[in-house]
Amino acid sequence: MKWNVLSVWRSLFSKRTSSTKDVSRKKAPWRWWTRKHLTLGAKGELAAQKQLRRRGHRILDVNYRHKLGELDIVSEHRGSIVFTEVKTRTEDEAFRPADNVGPAKMRKLRRIAEIYLKHRALADREVRFDVIELVYPSGGRGKPKLEHFERAF
Repeated sequence: MKWNVLSVWRSLFSKRTSSTKDVSRKKAPWRWWTRKHLTLGAKGELAAQKQLRRRGHRILDVNYRHKLGELDIVSEHRGSIVFTEVKTRTEDEAFRPADNVGPAKMRKLRRIAEIYLKHRALADREVRFDVIELVYPSGGRGKPKLEHFERAF
């Protein structure tokens, strides 16, 4: 039998996947949103996407990243491009989630949105910025209170 790099790699890989440790991974696939530090924010973004779809939005991008920052949700609604910032908190906190969208954050989002529009060749479209705030009950479980601010800035 002739051994080459590919056959050695295959044999190593096949032995590895047959172990009991890897079988358990196949039964319960790891999802990024199950990490403890991302759970609340990821749940909030998924709930916000669901809300936007119910209102007739077509989701174009989620978590668009640029070196300046990130756009949470980019969607299309009635011919205009909607950039949605999602803020998620629990009831334990004293302030509202939307209070975190101040003038500096607005400027930053506008700059990233301009870059996104140029990158996707959508510069001629009407644009609006929305904020969705979600407040989960203590512990992060249960149904959140959702508030959608259209044309927030």
